[in-house]
Amino acid sequence: MIIVMKKFSKPNCRPCQALANYIGDIDLFNVGATLENIDISEHPEVIDQYGLTSVPVLIFFRNGVEVHRINGLRPTEEIIDAIEFAKVVR
Repeated sequence: MIIVMKKFSKPNCRPCQALANYIGDIDLFNVGATLENIDISEHPEVIDQYGLTSVPVLIFFRNGVEVHRINGLRPTEEIIDAIEFAKVVR
């Protein structure tokens, strides 16, 4: 099972840039996740579609269904924990 992690951000957002670095430290293949980067300034329709109120936001999907969400800048360990949680939550 692959977990899809969608990262919503803006290019000029410092926390978004830091989060990208934290995600870059994760071997996504080995933890069983893929990453989709979405720039909300290029795709403003996603703000309402996903109910975003700020960035950065990570939304975790299993089989196309949202199973977890992290708002704001979080450390690498918390992102890995969220991926593991997304694998087992029902």
